[in-house]
Amino acid sequence: MVEEEPELSRDQMFDILSSSRRRYTLYYLRQQLEPVQLTDLAEELAAWENDTTVEELSSQARKRVYVSLYQTHAPKLQEAGLITYDADTGEIALREDAPEVEPFISNGDDESKWYQYYGAVALLNAVLLIAAIVGVPPLGAISPLVIGLVVMSSFLVLSIAHAVSRRRGKNDKSFDIGEP
Repeated sequence: MVEEEPELSRDQMFDILSSSRRRYTLYYLRQQLEPVQLTDLAEELAAWENDTTVEELSSQARKRVYVSLYQTHAPKLQEAGLITYDADTGEIALREDAPEVEPFISNGDDESKWYQYYGAVALLNAVLLIAAIVGVPPLGAISPLVIGLVVMSSFLVLSIAHAVSRRRGKNDKSFDIGEP
């Protein structure tokens, strides 16, 4: 019998993501195709946190991050259903069915502008339609069918652009993980 992970509430997600080390962990694991060793993850995180390379890390910096991942962060992320972690083998991976964390991390600037684009297209279409109804030349001579096609086409083109933008955003493996 497969036990399903409970849905995380918004507060639970914010609690989990309140730690920059957990955000870094999710970011790193999201980029990996296969499970990684906890030691490798600890080295990468320590390098990021110390603004250096893995090769230049001190053993103390590696150990400090490893211990906190082992004792605190990996178990908390596993309990939340975001990762799989085997303490015996040291393998850690992002779960394929993990709840989506990106909306809570990303600043969403790109997505927030789309309502403005839709509003602008609606306004332009309303002006076009009113001008055609009033008979403003040359719009008064255009068939209502053509104007209807222009209105529908403009929203279709905008919807396609929005979908392409979202798809590119989902394929972009970077997201705002915040300050350490």
